[in-house]
Amino acid sequence: MEKIIDRIITNTDLSKITITSVSDTPGIASILFSRLGEAGFNIETISQNSSGKNICDIVFTIKESENDNVIDYIRNHIEEISSQNIFSNKNIAMITIFGEKIAQTPGFAGKIFGLVAQTGANIENITASLMTISFLIPEDKCQEVTKVLKQIE
Repeated sequence: MEKIIDRIITNTDLSKITITSVSDTPGIASILFSRLGEAGFNIETISQNSSGKNICDIVFTIKESENDNVIDYIRNHIEEISSQNIFSNKNIAMITIFGEKIAQTPGFAGKIFGLVAQTGANIENITASLMTISFLIPEDKCQEVTKVLKQIE
């Protein structure tokens, strides 16, 4: 069997910010992330989910040390984000799996997530592209999950 995983990297210096029930209108994501960037905050990952009912949830990761400042900034300086449902989780790790063959390997994501589940780690967010799968898990499970994933051929 050909090697599917080329590299695995981890980041344990993250906080996950979730903004729920945001107005699902054109330009909201642009406003949010442009303003955060102008304020000097670097966003690591972004995920948005639309319910189809004119609202969406936006989830993103930042450096853990910036957590409180980002939440305060959104609440006090970005009035277009009408949701006050903003919460965070500071004990997050991101694991990113790189591999050129990921997209051509049916069932690969299921295999990965099954191995994660066997460690007892709950996946809090998933982002993927043709050659990467990134997911957020509790920070205290990062080493164990990484060890299990490195055993895949």
